[in-house]
Amino acid sequence: MKKFRKSNNDILKSSEIPLEETRRRQRFNKNLVYKVTIGAILILGITFLYPMDKIYQPLDVPSINEISSENIRAPFDFPIFKNSEELKKDKQIIIENLKPVLSYDTLITKIIISRVKGFFNFIDSLKSDTLDQQNRIFILKSRYPNLPDSVVSFIFSTQQYSLIKTSTLQIVDSLVSDGVVENVNSLPLQSSGLVIIHSPDKIKTVARDRVFDLSRARNFILKRATELDKHDRDVTRAIVEIAVMFLEPNLMFDREKTKQNRNAELEAIPRIKGLVLKDELIIKANERVTQVHRDKLASLAKYKRQRLQGKNLWQFLLPPLGRMFFVAFPILFFFFFLYFFKKQIYNSSKNLIVFALLIGAEVILLDVVVAQEILSRYLVPLTIAAMLATILYDEEVGLTLSVSLGMLVGVLSGFKLDIAFVTIISGTVACFSVRKVRHRHEFYRPIIYLCLTYAGSVYIIESLKLTPVPELWQHVSLSVINGFLSPILTIGLLSLFETGFGLTTDVTLLELSDLNLPLLKRLALEAPGTYQHSIMIGTLAEDAAEAICANSLLARVGSYYHDIGKMLKPEYFVENQIGAENKHEKLAPTMSALILESHIKEGVDLALKHNLPKSIIDFITGHHGTGVMTYFYEKAKEEMGDDVDVKDFQYPGPNPRSKEVAIVMLADSVEAASRTLDDPKPSRIRSLTHTIFMNKLDSGLLENSDLTLRDIKKIEDSFVRVLTAFFHRRIRYPEQKEIEV
Repeated sequence: MKKFRKSNNDILKSSEIPLEETRRRQRFNKNLVYKVTIGAILILGITFLYPMDKIYQPLDVPSINEISSENIRAPFDFPIFKNSEELKKDKQIIIENLKPVLSYDTLITKIIISRVKGFFNFIDSLKSDTLDQQNRIFILKSRYPNLPDSVVSFIFSTQQYSLIKTSTLQIVDSLVSDGVVENVNSLPLQSSGLVIIHSPDKIKTVARDRVFDLSRARNFILKRATELDKHDRDVTRAIVEIAVMFLEPNLMFDREKTKQNRNAELEAIPRIKGLVLKDELIIKANERVTQVHRDKLASLAKYKRQRLQGKNLWQFLLPPLGRMFFVAFPILFFFFFLYFFKKQIYNSSKNLIVFALLIGAEVILLDVVVAQEILSRYLVPLTIAAMLATILYDEEVGLTLSVSLGMLVGVLSGFKLDIAFVTIISGTVACFSVRKVRHRHEFYRPIIYLCLTYAGSVYIIESLKLTPVPELWQHVSLSVINGFLSPILTIGLLSLFETGFGLTTDVTLLELSDLNLPLLKRLALEAPGTYQHSIMIGTLAEDAAEAICANSLLARVGSYYHDIGKMLKPEYFVENQIGAENKHEKLAPTMSALILESHIKEGVDLALKHNLPKSIIDFITGHHGTGVMTYFYEKAKEEMGDDVDVKDFQYPGPNPRSKEVAIVMLADSVEAASRTLDDPKPSRIRSLTHTIFMNKLDSGLLENSDLTLRDIKKIEDSFVRVLTAFFHRRIRYPEQKEIEV
């Protein structure tokens, strides 16, 4: 039966190996695709972030106010295109002088004329009727109540009725033929003194003050009526009142046609302002570059792209492919550095996204600042990425990122060495100035260092370029502003990256090391033995981490929290059983193993509940690794024989994946074992420590921790030194005799 069970287990194990290998390969392929995608998006995005025209410019094109090193001639005839500022001004002029379009309403015009004619036809019918004067006035007044009584009476009594009728019809017809708006002052686009009138038979442009609105139309009617009969004011009044009564606006603002006219005028803006002939000298050697020169060079690049497109495929593709190569090199240089020297950082796709965001953001800032002609490129805060990388990871990563950014910035700036060198120099200083920052107020140090570095390096470079003094001091002052603002911006972005990507910095670790935090205070009250054990491990781990140049603060803080799961069942752990009965004596070995194993899971749950970072949770899960609970395993073998599965007595792991977690694993075992020594002499402490270290090495628990044999020797020496100091002998003082009273 036992043989059958063993063979069955062997079959299951052998079937699990290929399955696990397949899953591992699938995860590897998935991560590889993810990383390649991140790199491709970053490289292609930066390559084509800049306008395509810049890709076709010569590499050695000087910037405005720089001195040209050689003659540049036109290789062929090409037009000079207007730059963006000139096109913007042209568009602004068109918008400011845009004329509103008024559409002529023919239907309203016919209705107005018809109503005026109907009015006089009605009066003619009343006059031909046998009604007396009073009834005529009453009937007309009831139909046209807005007509004044005096005008109604005058119409039926005057001998000038025929003149009133003819003149009114002529004046109204004249007005509505030209068009009337409701209020000329309410028309939009008042900056233009003209309007466009769309009538059925023609389109005409007239001055705004020549367009009639209801107010101006009344004045026009009054003027025309007065000219007809200057002596009879009643005739004039009758003409005015009748015409105004029927007058309505027949010109309406047409928003759609106005928009169409605006678009047509904007499209008609000439894009070309000149012509450069073949072999014409664009700029002379040793001549200062002006905006005119830059416009010609930009036009050359644009026309070259248009000319090559669809004709010479290789010549068309070579510039963007070359730009892509030079953009890809510094980015791949940085990622290959991570792959070969920072494998743990490289294996996390989350970290690669962080670096892609840092590089992409810096390139966008460079593009924005350089696009503003009045700003200096030294104002771009390129050291922010280096400082964030140093604080979030380490100074090696920050320094390499700074060098990569320097190369990338130099490429994107037209292979300018000045901005590349300033970026590398200031980035290097920034990395070393923040590598020991553990408090936010310590950012004053990089502010001072960066201001001095920027000022000195920019002054030297610009002086060697013989930059005019006013311009030189402008570059220096803007670079000093950059050096002052960059650390401040880094402080603000630091919390954003910590929270958004779950990263842990020394600043956060220092906050977590406060022993008055609720979780640690609870550990001290509910599991005092475990608490003292954790503090001692923190001392051991911190000293050992410093000895091998690991993160000593992370090791100490991880030690504080590595056993927090024990506070839920403190009485089952020996360090808390002070004078009490050992509860494991009444339990089966497998049950004891389950209880010991549970403090890992319960510790993780507590850590997640209190929002502890992943770097601290790694200490909870990894400080035992997949080690065996030897005591209960041997006890089970005594009770049940050799037919005991060692997996039932293993911790869930994983094994330590960093130097800091491995140090805490070693410190945990050594500190617990050292308390069992009856006579803790230095030789015994060293022998015990060495034995434990060898056992951990032989069991393979340290394989993934990146510890070298030299590191292990240094850690061993550190443990022995600290434990010897802890267990040092004390002088026995003579007892005092009791004094008789």
